[in-house]
Amino acid sequence: MSTESRTQGEKTVLLLGATGGLGSLIGRALLAKPGVKLRCLVREGSREKVAELAAQGAEIVIGDVGAGSEAALEKACEGVYSVVSALQGMGDVLIEGQLRVLAAARKAGVRRMIPSDFSFDHFELEEGRNINSDVRRGFAKAAEAARGDVEVSHVLCGCFVDRRVLFGFLGAVDLAAGVVRIWGDGKAPIDFTTYQDTALYTAEAAVDPEPLPRKFNIAGETMDAHGLAKAVSEGVGREIKVERLGSMEDLDAELARRLETEPTNFFAWMPLMYWREMLRGKTKLGALVNGRYPHIRPQTIVEYLKATGGAAS
Repeated sequence: MSTESRTQGEKTVLLLGATGGLGSLIGRALLAKPGVKLRCLVREGSREKVAELAAQGAEIVIGDVGAGSEAALEKACEGVYSVVSALQGMGDVLIEGQLRVLAAARKAGVRRMIPSDFSFDHFELEEGRNINSDVRRGFAKAAEAARGDVEVSHVLCGCFVDRRVLFGFLGAVDLAAGVVRIWGDGKAPIDFTTYQDTALYTAEAAVDPEPLPRKFNIAGETMDAHGLAKAVSEGVGREIKVERLGSMEDLDAELARRLETEPTNFFAWMPLMYWREMLRGKTKLGALVNGRYPHIRPQTIVEYLKATGGAAS
Protein backbone atom coordinates (compact mmCIF):
# COMPACT_ATOMS: atom_id res chain seq x y z
CA MET A 1 0.00 0.00 0.00
CA SER A 2 1.45 3.36 -0.97
CA THR A 3 1.88 6.25 1.43
CA GLU A 4 -0.50 8.34 -0.67
CA SER A 5 -3.30 5.76 -0.49
CA ARG A 6 -3.05 5.64 3.29
CA THR A 7 -3.77 9.36 3.60
CA GLN A 8 -7.37 8.70 2.61
CA GLY A 9 -9.89 6.57 4.51
CA GLU A 10 -8.78 4.08 7.12
CA LYS A 11 -5.37 4.51 8.77
CA THR A 12 -3.40 1.86 10.64
CA VAL A 13 -1.22 3.03 13.52
CA LEU A 14 1.52 0.85 14.99
CA LEU A 15 1.90 1.49 18.72
CA LEU A 16 4.98 0.48 20.70
CA GLY A 17 4.87 0.54 24.50
CA ALA A 18 1.14 -0.11 24.73
CA THR A 19 1.62 -2.02 28.01
CA GLY A 20 2.69 1.16 29.84
CA GLY A 21 0.50 3.78 31.46
CA LEU A 22 0.82 6.44 28.77
CA GLY A 23 0.97 3.88 25.97
CA SER A 24 -2.31 2.29 27.00
CA LEU A 25 -3.99 5.72 27.07
CA ILE A 26 -2.67 6.48 23.59
CA GLY A 27 -4.05 3.13 22.43
CA ARG A 28 -7.49 3.91 23.80
CA ALA A 29 -7.45 7.37 22.23
CA LEU A 30 -6.57 5.89 18.84
CA LEU A 31 -9.27 3.23 19.07
CA ALA A 32 -11.82 5.94 19.81
CA LYS A 33 -11.06 7.69 16.54
CA PRO A 34 -13.22 6.71 13.54
CA GLY A 35 -11.34 5.12 10.67
CA VAL A 36 -8.31 4.16 12.73
CA LYS A 37 -6.98 0.63 13.13
CA LEU A 38 -4.61 0.02 16.01
CA ARG A 39 -1.75 -2.48 15.84
CA CYS A 40 0.25 -3.04 19.03
CA LEU A 41 3.72 -4.55 19.12
CA VAL A 42 4.26 -6.26 22.47
CA ARG A 43 6.80 -8.68 23.86
CA GLU A 44 6.15 -12.38 24.22
CA GLY A 45 4.43 -12.89 27.56
CA SER A 46 2.87 -9.41 27.65
CA ARG A 47 -0.25 -10.15 25.65
CA GLU A 48 -2.42 -10.12 28.77
CA LYS A 49 -1.32 -6.54 29.49
CA VAL A 50 -3.03 -5.36 26.31
CA ALA A 51 -6.11 -7.57 26.67
CA GLU A 52 -8.35 -4.53 27.07
CA LEU A 53 -7.05 -2.95 23.86
CA ALA A 54 -7.40 -6.27 22.04
CA ALA A 55 -11.00 -6.60 23.24
CA GLN A 56 -11.70 -3.17 21.72
CA GLY A 57 -10.34 -4.27 18.36
CA ALA A 58 -6.58 -3.75 18.48
CA GLU A 59 -4.41 -6.15 16.51
CA ILE A 60 -1.69 -7.62 18.72
CA VAL A 61 1.68 -8.46 17.16
CA ILE A 62 4.39 -10.21 19.17
CA GLY A 63 7.86 -8.74 18.90
CA ASP A 64 10.40 -6.27 20.27
CA VAL A 65 12.94 -3.70 19.10
CA GLY A 66 16.09 -5.54 20.10
CA ALA A 67 18.93 -6.81 17.93
CA GLY A 68 17.68 -9.26 15.33
CA SER A 69 14.16 -7.78 15.27
CA GLU A 70 14.58 -6.06 11.91
CA ALA A 71 12.55 -8.48 9.78
CA ALA A 72 9.72 -8.67 12.32
CA LEU A 73 9.60 -4.88 12.57
CA GLU A 74 9.38 -4.53 8.80
CA LYS A 75 6.43 -6.91 8.79
CA ALA A 76 4.77 -5.02 11.66
CA CYS A 77 5.11 -1.78 9.67
CA GLU A 78 3.41 -3.13 6.55
CA GLY A 79 0.36 -1.03 5.62
CA VAL A 80 0.99 1.37 8.51
CA TYR A 81 0.30 5.12 8.25
CA SER A 82 2.24 6.09 11.37
CA VAL A 83 4.28 4.58 14.19
CA VAL A 84 3.92 5.85 17.76
CA SER A 85 6.50 4.86 20.35
CA ALA A 86 5.78 5.07 24.07
CA LEU A 87 8.75 2.86 24.91
CA GLN A 88 10.84 3.52 28.00
CA GLY A 89 14.49 2.74 28.58
CA MET A 90 17.94 4.04 27.84
CA GLY A 91 20.08 4.07 24.72
CA ASP A 92 19.65 0.42 23.82
CA VAL A 93 15.90 0.97 23.53
CA LEU A 94 15.38 4.66 22.80
CA ILE A 95 18.27 5.08 20.38
CA GLU A 96 19.24 1.69 18.94
CA GLY A 97 15.78 0.15 19.21
CA GLN A 98 13.88 3.14 17.88
CA LEU A 99 16.38 3.46 15.00
CA ARG A 100 15.51 -0.12 14.04
CA VAL A 101 11.85 0.88 14.09
CA LEU A 102 12.59 3.94 11.96
CA ALA A 103 14.50 1.85 9.41
CA ALA A 104 11.59 -0.58 9.18
CA ALA A 105 9.13 2.30 8.83
CA ARG A 106 11.19 3.81 6.04
CA LYS A 107 11.29 0.54 4.11
CA ALA A 108 7.52 0.08 4.53
CA GLY A 109 6.71 3.59 3.31
CA VAL A 110 5.29 4.75 6.66
CA ARG A 111 4.27 8.42 6.63
CA ARG A 112 5.26 9.42 10.16
CA MET A 113 7.03 8.30 13.33
CA ILE A 114 6.39 9.77 16.77
CA PRO A 115 9.26 8.67 19.03
CA SER A 116 9.07 8.42 22.80
CA ASP A 117 9.75 11.94 24.05
CA PHE A 118 6.72 13.15 26.08
CA SER A 119 8.76 15.60 28.09
CA PHE A 120 9.75 19.25 28.32
CA ASP A 121 11.80 20.79 25.50
CA HIS A 122 14.94 18.71 25.99
CA PHE A 123 16.34 20.06 22.70
CA GLU A 124 17.29 23.24 24.57
CA LEU A 125 19.40 21.50 27.23
CA GLU A 126 23.15 21.29 27.36
CA GLU A 127 24.64 17.80 27.31
CA GLY A 128 24.86 16.24 30.76
CA ARG A 129 22.12 18.30 32.42
CA ASN A 130 19.65 15.40 32.28
CA ILE A 131 20.73 11.92 31.17
CA ASN A 132 17.24 10.94 30.01
CA SER A 133 17.10 14.04 27.84
CA ASP A 134 20.56 13.27 26.46
CA VAL A 135 19.29 9.88 25.24
CA ARG A 136 16.22 11.36 23.56
CA ARG A 137 18.29 14.02 21.82
CA GLY A 138 20.65 11.27 20.74
CA PHE A 139 17.83 9.51 18.92
CA ALA A 140 16.56 12.76 17.40
CA LYS A 141 19.98 13.58 15.98
CA ALA A 142 20.46 10.10 14.52
CA ALA A 143 16.89 10.08 13.18
CA GLU A 144 17.44 13.25 11.16
CA ALA A 145 20.12 11.45 9.19
CA ALA A 146 18.26 8.13 8.90
CA ARG A 147 14.60 9.01 8.41
CA GLY A 148 14.47 9.26 4.63
CA ASP A 149 10.89 10.20 3.70
CA VAL A 150 9.50 9.40 7.16
CA GLU A 151 8.30 12.48 9.03
CA VAL A 152 9.62 12.41 12.60
CA SER A 153 7.67 14.57 15.04
CA HIS A 154 8.53 14.84 18.74
CA VAL A 155 5.58 15.22 21.14
CA LEU A 156 6.69 17.62 23.89
CA CYS A 157 4.25 18.24 26.73
CA GLY A 158 6.15 19.80 29.62
CA CYS A 159 5.62 18.23 33.05
CA PHE A 160 3.03 15.52 33.57
CA VAL A 161 0.17 16.41 35.90
CA ASP A 162 -0.21 13.05 37.60
CA ARG A 163 -0.06 11.63 41.11
CA ARG A 164 2.95 9.53 40.07
CA VAL A 165 4.91 12.42 38.54
CA LEU A 166 4.19 16.00 39.64
CA PHE A 167 2.87 14.79 42.99
CA GLY A 168 5.20 11.80 43.28
CA PHE A 169 8.41 11.16 41.36
CA LEU A 170 9.30 14.81 40.85
CA GLY A 171 9.23 15.63 44.56
CA ALA A 172 8.34 19.24 43.78
CA VAL A 173 4.90 19.24 45.39
CA ASP A 174 4.64 17.68 48.84
CA LEU A 175 0.95 17.60 49.68
CA ALA A 176 1.54 16.02 53.08
CA ALA A 177 3.83 18.90 54.08
CA GLY A 178 1.71 21.44 52.21
CA VAL A 179 4.57 22.90 50.17
CA VAL A 180 5.96 23.42 46.68
CA ARG A 181 9.74 23.21 47.05
CA ILE A 182 11.86 25.50 44.89
CA TRP A 183 15.33 26.87 44.41
CA GLY A 184 15.81 30.28 42.88
CA ASP A 185 12.92 32.73 42.57
CA GLY A 186 10.39 30.26 41.12
CA LYS A 187 9.31 32.74 38.46
CA ALA A 188 10.21 30.72 35.34
CA PRO A 189 7.11 29.61 33.37
CA ILE A 190 6.55 25.85 33.32
CA ASP A 191 4.27 23.82 31.05
CA PHE A 192 1.93 21.20 32.56
CA THR A 193 -0.16 18.53 30.80
CA THR A 194 -2.04 15.46 32.04
CA TYR A 195 -1.32 11.97 30.77
CA GLN A 196 -4.82 11.81 29.30
CA ASP A 197 -4.48 15.01 27.32
CA THR A 198 -1.03 13.98 26.10
CA ALA A 199 -2.58 10.77 24.81
CA LEU A 200 -5.39 12.63 23.06
CA TYR A 201 -3.03 15.02 21.29
CA THR A 202 -0.67 12.17 20.38
CA ALA A 203 -3.55 10.28 18.76
CA GLU A 204 -4.30 13.39 16.69
CA ALA A 205 -0.65 13.68 15.70
CA ALA A 206 -0.59 10.03 14.63
CA VAL A 207 -3.35 10.41 12.05
CA ASP A 208 -3.16 14.08 11.05
CA PRO A 209 -3.02 14.19 7.22
CA GLU A 210 -1.16 17.50 7.27
CA PRO A 211 2.60 17.84 7.89
CA LEU A 212 3.55 18.22 11.54
CA PRO A 213 6.25 20.42 13.06
CA ARG A 214 9.39 18.67 14.28
CA LYS A 215 8.50 19.84 17.79
CA PHE A 216 4.85 18.97 18.42
CA ASN A 217 4.43 21.23 21.48
CA ILE A 218 1.32 20.79 23.65
CA ALA A 219 0.44 22.09 27.10
CA GLY A 220 -2.58 21.99 29.34
CA GLU A 221 -1.54 25.22 31.05
CA THR A 222 1.56 27.23 31.84
CA MET A 223 2.47 28.88 35.14
CA ASP A 224 5.42 29.47 37.44
CA ALA A 225 6.02 27.70 40.76
CA HIS A 226 4.05 30.33 42.67
CA GLY A 227 1.10 29.87 40.32
CA LEU A 228 1.47 26.12 40.80
CA ALA A 229 1.16 26.52 44.56
CA LYS A 230 -2.01 28.59 44.12
CA ALA A 231 -3.52 26.06 41.70
CA VAL A 232 -2.76 23.14 44.00
CA SER A 233 -4.20 25.08 46.94
CA GLU A 234 -7.45 25.54 45.06
CA GLY A 235 -7.49 21.96 43.89
CA VAL A 236 -7.04 20.40 47.32
CA GLY A 237 -8.97 23.04 49.25
CA ARG A 238 -6.16 24.07 51.63
CA GLU A 239 -3.15 26.34 51.53
CA ILE A 240 -0.03 25.09 49.79
CA LYS A 241 2.98 27.34 50.37
CA VAL A 242 6.16 27.89 48.39
CA GLU A 243 9.22 26.73 50.31
CA ARG A 244 12.49 28.19 48.97
CA LEU A 245 15.46 25.92 49.69
CA GLY A 246 18.16 28.15 48.26
CA SER A 247 19.58 29.61 45.08
CA MET A 248 19.99 27.86 41.74
CA GLU A 249 23.68 27.48 42.62
CA ASP A 250 22.61 25.72 45.82
CA LEU A 251 20.46 23.40 43.70
CA ASP A 252 23.45 22.54 41.50
CA ALA A 253 25.46 21.79 44.62
CA GLU A 254 22.70 19.60 46.08
CA LEU A 255 22.41 17.65 42.86
CA ALA A 256 26.18 17.15 42.72
CA ARG A 257 26.14 15.92 46.32
CA ARG A 258 23.42 13.37 45.58
CA LEU A 259 25.22 12.11 42.50
CA GLU A 260 28.42 11.67 44.49
CA THR A 261 26.89 9.98 47.53
CA GLU A 262 24.26 7.83 45.76
CA PRO A 263 25.40 7.38 42.15
CA THR A 264 23.38 4.20 41.61
CA ASN A 265 20.20 5.48 43.26
CA PHE A 266 18.32 6.87 40.24
CA PHE A 267 15.50 8.26 42.37
CA ALA A 268 17.89 10.27 44.55
CA TRP A 269 18.93 12.59 41.72
CA MET A 270 16.97 12.08 38.49
CA PRO A 271 13.80 13.89 39.73
CA LEU A 272 15.94 16.86 40.74
CA MET A 273 17.52 16.94 37.26
CA TYR A 274 14.07 17.48 35.80
CA TRP A 275 12.92 20.05 38.37
CA ARG A 276 16.16 22.03 38.05
CA GLU A 277 15.66 22.58 34.33
CA MET A 278 12.04 23.60 34.81
CA LEU A 279 12.97 26.06 37.55
CA ARG A 280 15.60 27.74 35.40
CA GLY A 281 13.17 28.08 32.49
CA LYS A 282 15.44 26.42 29.96
CA THR A 283 12.89 23.81 28.87
CA LYS A 284 9.86 26.06 28.29
CA LEU A 285 7.97 24.98 25.18
CA GLY A 286 7.76 27.23 22.15
CA ALA A 287 4.65 27.77 20.03
CA LEU A 288 1.93 25.27 20.88
CA VAL A 289 -0.10 23.17 18.42
CA ASN A 290 -3.17 23.05 20.68
CA GLY A 291 -5.06 25.31 18.29
CA ARG A 292 -4.94 22.68 15.53
CA TYR A 293 -7.25 20.51 17.62
CA PRO A 294 -9.85 22.81 19.21
CA HIS A 295 -12.11 19.88 20.16
CA ILE A 296 -9.61 18.96 22.90
CA ARG A 297 -10.00 21.05 26.05
CA PRO A 298 -7.05 20.23 28.30
CA GLN A 299 -7.68 19.53 31.97
CA THR A 300 -6.18 22.02 34.42
CA ILE A 301 -4.29 21.17 37.60
CA VAL A 302 -7.25 22.38 39.67
CA GLU A 303 -9.63 20.17 37.68
CA TYR A 304 -7.30 17.20 37.94
CA LEU A 305 -7.02 17.48 41.72
CA LYS A 306 -10.74 17.99 42.19
CA ALA A 307 -11.50 15.03 39.92
CA THR A 308 -9.18 12.78 41.93
CA GLY A 309 -10.37 14.11 45.27
CA GLY A 310 -6.84 15.14 46.17
CA ALA A 311 -5.81 11.52 45.68
CA ALA A 312 -2.50 12.71 44.31
CA SER A 313 -1.27 12.71 47.90
